[in-house]
Amino acid sequence: MKRIQFTLLIVAFLAPALNAQSLADLYKSNEIRLTPDPAYAANADWPAIFHDYEHKDNGRSTGENKSLVVAPDGSLFVSHRTRHALSRFDPQGRYSGDFGKKGGKSQADFIYMPSVQGIMDGKYVYTTAVDGRMHFFDLKGNWFKTLKLSYMPLHSVPLKGGKIAVLGYVPYKGSQARIMVALLNVADGKEKIIRSELQPYATQKKIVIDPYFYKDENGKEQRIGNWITTSLPMTDPSFYRLRMEVNKSGNLVTANPATGEIITYDPNGKIISQFTTELTAEKITAEDREEYYQKALEHLKKLEKDAESIAQHKEYWNHYLAQYRQQLSKFRDPANYPDQLPGFSELIIDSDDNLLLFRFTREKGSNQFDVYTFSNQGKKIGTSRFTAEGYQLRITPSAFRFHKGSIYALTKDKNNVLKIEKFNLSANQ
Repeated sequence: MKRIQFTLLIVAFLAPALNAQSLADLYKSNEIRLTPDPAYAANADWPAIFHDYEHKDNGRSTGENKSLVVAPDGSLFVSHRTRHALSRFDPQGRYSGDFGKKGGKSQADFIYMPSVQGIMDGKYVYTTAVDGRMHFFDLKGNWFKTLKLSYMPLHSVPLKGGKIAVLGYVPYKGSQARIMVALLNVADGKEKIIRSELQPYATQKKIVIDPYFYKDENGKEQRIGNWITTSLPMTDPSFYRLRMEVNKSGNLVTANPATGEIITYDPNGKIISQFTTELTAEKITAEDREEYYQKALEHLKKLEKDAESIAQHKEYWNHYLAQYRQQLSKFRDPANYPDQLPGFSELIIDSDDNLLLFRFTREKGSNQFDVYTFSNQGKKIGTSRFTAEGYQLRITPSAFRFHKGSIYALTKDKNNVLKIEKFNLSANQ
């Protein structure tokens, strides 16, 4: 059986010792075992419930692009981007049906694929989409409200008092983009920006392939192919983007993967506390860059061989390969890489208000993470590692949620079946 291991950075965060004692004591163990609750969703027909799991668009798997939130009573909501719908599950994991549909005639309709984000004020489940639309439903699935943001939301968390913190993406002055944190008042739709950073579109850190343009027999310009942009290894902006969570007090917690800075804001944007974790981040070495270059060179040789067997659009493929060759040197140039890798990949706050920072790994698909534990002042407490026998866990806030000491996760089992599991935690002695 495959053993999946997860290592955590854990910070005991602004909670009385008595409240955090149970999980905090577990985190002091070297290894924490995640054991599925056999009574949870015992008779669920997961292939039928998640029947779109293997759906693909343009060769990309989209059926497993689902998100999960847990309501105060333990009921669950899962969004299905390919279905434009949400599913409900009762506290025992029993499937209770779907709600929502694709369309545009009604305010309740999803025009773009929805992603469930959270439960606002314990009463409304809400979603976001790339066009800025936010849909709110009561916990029975009845539509309540729709708001429209003027930017693309990347992530959001519900705060106390009818507020939502939104991490937004805004194109800015041509080749630049602005990443911001806005506090949205759901009642009146007003926003307050509490943080904003410009992120330049650094073409030197990307491989950019332009389409091939030509004129047909009538002199009309035609195009073959699309604009293709690929980040160099370890340079994807999302690796370094701010992470956000909400604590038990309903306040916003942000974590910066590049600096290790942790800040807590109240729902009005006032800073309550902040500290910086002293994480030792990996660096990209000359050997790493040479490895990236050699892999890119191998990829180019494969493309050249494949292009030889393609009869159509020879001009396009010659154009494509020439552009790729011209940019190979980018893989070796240290100026095209960050000074150091992110200190962590994800931020999750557990049900005892402990703050978990999952260590960043450069290995694609790796389930190995370094583990650190800190107090809310940044003092190291201990180390730990999660293990889940036979499961492929996805450690993101959209698929891995704490509730009353347990973890609810969208996960694949040893048979590659996508399901929801309720995991109980125990020290692995």
